Amino acid sequence: MNFLKTKVWPVVGGFVVAAIIMLFFEWINHFFFPKPAGLDVMDDAAVQAFTASLPWTAYILIFLGWAIGAFEGGCTTAWLSGEQKFRVTAALAVLLLLVGIFDMYTIGFPPVAFVIGLLILAIFPRLGHLALLTFEAKKKASIESHV
Repeated sequence: MNFLKTKVWPVVGGFVVAAIIMLFFEWINHFFFPKPAGLDVMDDAAVQAFTASLPWTAYILIFLGWAIGAFEGGCTTAWLSGEQKFRVTAALAVLLLLVGIFDMYTIGFPPVAFVIGLLILAIFPRLGHLALLTFEAKKKASIESHV
């Protein structure tokens, strides 16, 4: 039971936070780059052709959402797990990478965008973890200095 509480649920919580933020940015992006009328989203070739037709600016909000989502997911996972080490948040990073690879492959991201996406999903959970540790250390120091 302790394993669920300190390892599994923090990763699930971090993933949910990351996914909500990422999906929000992707939803906004659809207003700027709407899918063509009649596009069958179940047709992989049609979806990949649409993705290939998009300009580079279409990826800005996607990458911003992924960065913020992965960062906040890393913060959430670290906070819920209470761990100082990166182990539990690393599990979130791996999960985000696996889902991101599937998403980018299925949608047909160009190779450069694929690599940028991988870097974002690999680095930003760690940055969120470090930010939370820094925040907690400063909070603790502030409390101790006022006592």
